[in-house]
Amino acid sequence: MMLESLSPLGASSGQPFALPDIERIKASERSDIGAVLVTTTMPGKEVAAIVGSALGCTLPLAHGKTFEENNKRAIWLSPRSWIILCIPADESVLINAAIQSFPDYSVHASRFSDALGWISLEGESVEDLLRQGSFVTFNPAGLAPEHAKRTLLAGIPAVILRETDTLWTISVERSRTRFLVDWLSGLTQSVGENP
Repeated sequence: MMLESLSPLGASSGQPFALPDIERIKASERSDIGAVLVTTTMPGKEVAAIVGSALGCTLPLAHGKTFEENNKRAIWLSPRSWIILCIPADESVLINAAIQSFPDYSVHASRFSDALGWISLEGESVEDLLRQGSFVTFNPAGLAPEHAKRTLLAGIPAVILRETDTLWTISVERSRTRFLVDWLSGLTQSVGENP
């Protein structure tokens, strides 16, 4: 008997799930996002091209950078670590590629999906909402599309990915996903977009 995997908010995994509690913007839990954490014991700049080639995606080398190719998005986390977003079925493919390419474990890949909750927000006022709980960026122009930032959001650690001008995807620890949704719900009920 197989147990069904549930998202952090209790939905079946594999499909985006609309979040009606968050008003005035389009919001969904993204249980269709798989995630693999990649770390290396070597300086990242020296091995990123080799690791990226083995995993089938370019690894960014600078803070805030992301690269998307082959249905994967790599996000820079630190000089020696990246998170790779993919479809859940590709997680094991990436992990096996790392094991085969680096049998000495100088590069390690591990499934990270269950550790995280992913929320997508879409709308003109999303950036203003996020600024109420975080420094989205120190740059006056804001966080550019196709860039990511690790920061505190509503007092909890988060990865904020700005996919386009109006589409944002936020990741928090699985156990804090409900807190994030409740916080966003309170904001959108009192502020939100203009009708």
